[in-house]
Amino acid sequence: MWNPFARKEREQDDAAVGSVEAGSSSRPRGHAEIAEVEHIGATAVITLTVTELTGVEAAERLTELLDQLAAAGSMNFILDVQNVQHMDSACLGTLVKSFRALDSIGGRIALVNADRSVQYLFKLTKLDRVFPICVDVMTALNVIERAATRAAG
Repeated sequence: MWNPFARKEREQDDAAVGSVEAGSSSRPRGHAEIAEVEHIGATAVITLTVTELTGVEAAERLTELLDQLAAAGSMNFILDVQNVQHMDSACLGTLVKSFRALDSIGGRIALVNADRSVQYLFKLTKLDRVFPICVDVMTALNVIERAATRAAG
């Protein structure tokens, strides 16, 4: 069973993003250096494995990853940023772009495990009003479900 509190090192590289059952993990081709991905239904739990999300190259890799996951059917993203200590405006722009695309089809993005500097950046830019910042994956799943229920009703 998938444990949201377990932080194991993944040694195997799955072939590509696809339909993966809850509790299993994958690393999309070309993105092993940026994130690990687990799926819970239509929600992709993306654990970023880098300490810095800065610069155009990082923004492009993040864009590719999020676009791949959306194309594979993920409607919601939970970004686990426990390892990220620095993030810049290029990567914030990537998240906003992905949010707009997902929002148009009823999807959501939430962040979990953000350290103080990442939380401060989101508060400073007022993006904490757009992206819920949660303490853990289960809380983020509940927030996403409540938002979907409100949008439907």
